[in-house]
Amino acid sequence: MIRALPVACAAVLWPGVATPHPHVFIDAGLRLIVEEGRVTAVEVTWLYDGLYSLILLEDYGLDPDFDMALTEAEVDETLGFDLNWNSGFTGGLELRRGDDVLELGAPEPVSMDLVGEGQMQTTHRRPVVDAGGDGALVAQAYDPEFYIAFEMTGEMVVEGADCAPELIRADLDAAYDVLEAAMEEIGGAVAAEDNFPAVGAYFADQVVFECAG
Repeated sequence: MIRALPVACAAVLWPGVATPHPHVFIDAGLRLIVEEGRVTAVEVTWLYDGLYSLILLEDYGLDPDFDMALTEAEVDETLGFDLNWNSGFTGGLELRRGDDVLELGAPEPVSMDLVGEGQMQTTHRRPVVDAGGDGALVAQAYDPEFYIAFEMTGEMVVEGADCAPELIRADLDAAYDVLEAAMEEIGGAVAAEDNFPAVGAYFADQVVFECAG
């Protein structure tokens, strides 16, 4: 339950606004599972930023010996901690073909470990209930309220089909223009996150999967 955890320091500010956003930074990776030409599931990997990883370790009492490794018992007790979503957050992932948004099922935890210099990395799996129509599959990961900033810079894999993923980075200049206009519309004041404009999609990377056949 990401939003119920302690808030990390923010790195994004804009003129005249006292409340910083976002609070959590995640590099996202995907593994698409294709069976008989149909996307049946997606595995989503979240790599948390270093500071928020430290907060998670402290909050859950993990890695007390600072050896940068989680024990089997620690994983068993904590796996899935970030899947109890609240405040309207639905997991951040959107898959679509053309104008059709694919329906995703509930997440199931797959793995949790520490990588690099102690960054928390988790993976969860979601069934694809409705695979949508034809054409390229486009994936985006974003939090509409921009509490979490996702970048789709993790590994992109397709299992069961020959697909070439293309990363299209967000146009941040355009995104900040939208944010500035939205903040002006509400008078530049954000009260305890409640009225922060839903601009997360404008800051979202896209990954386009073009598959052979």
